[in-house]
Amino acid sequence: MDKTLFMEACRDGGQRIDGALRLLDRSYFAILYRDSVRATGDRDIARDLVQEAFIKVWQRCATFRGESELLPWVRSVLRRVILDRLRQPAREVALEDEAGLTAAAMAQIAQLSGQQVPVPEDALKQRQLAEVFQRCWERFAQACPEHAVVISWIAEDGLTHGEIAALLERTPGATREFISQCRKRARIYLAEWHALAFTEV
Repeated sequence: MDKTLFMEACRDGGQRIDGALRLLDRSYFAILYRDSVRATGDRDIARDLVQEAFIKVWQRCATFRGESELLPWVRSVLRRVILDRLRQPAREVALEDEAGLTAAAMAQIAQLSGQQVPVPEDALKQRQLAEVFQRCWERFAQACPEHAVVISWIAEDGLTHGEIAALLERTPGATREFISQCRKRARIYLAEWHALAFTEV
């Protein structure tokens, strides 16, 4: 949907905003649902969160100034909704490792967590690697959901520290520290995959 038309609909309200929200739902539901399933691992919860995000879009449509495209703004609303849900059962897991993830590991996470595994000559090895990653990632997302979402924001969405700080409502310094913790925890849960992916045979 064109962002200018959306802004006009927000100003006019009534049937125009109803129509605009229905169009947003048709245009973006699949993308938002995929993001939500990836973050929560539960299709029913993911569907509820997308609907909740659309309610928030309706409530906040007057705050959209058109400084970005419409989809990134709607996705940022969804991220806040997901983050709020993940914070509800907030559980802390003891840190066991001080090493952070390498840039190469972050790039691999972006590919594998998006189910976009390239098919090299050795397809069997790559399939096994993808399965190990998926198993490790699911354990990480279940044990540390908020940390896994932040890693996804960095690896998949390319969010900056500033954008993450705004979503987390933390200071830049606190955000850097939290991102460091996220990487450390990811390193623990993805150790098996990392050893396979980055060890020369």
